[in-house]
Amino acid sequence: MKIVPAFGSKLRKNIVAVPEIIDECSGIRVFGQLLKSFLFSTDVAIIRNTNANAIIAVYPFTPQPTISNALILAADKPIFCGVGGGITTGNRSVELAVHADFQGALGVVLNKPAPNRSY
Repeated sequence: MKIVPAFGSKLRKNIVAVPEIIDECSGIRVFGQLLKSFLFSTDVAIIRNTNANAIIAVYPFTPQPTISNALILAADKPIFCGVGGGITTGNRSVELAVHADFQGALGVVLNKPAPNRSY
């Protein structure tokens, strides 16, 4: 096993840490970035204080560009934003996805049930 030097501080010792066994996983490469662990949260304090490789930010309300923008700005790692599904579908979901992409999201999440065709 390779020994990796580590540095920490009293201010950042209480984080939401992923299990160390994650290091043994192959992960998934998304646009050249190797992602092994994901945190499912919209809590900005948790997002800023985790060692997960990426964030999945999905919530049970109608998606809004202001919310995804705030989450993207807060995250210091790749983020996947929710853009609809269920009630929010069609062109609105497409526009939300484009906005999230322009703001810097690595990807988007479209929840089920969403129809296959756009309106």
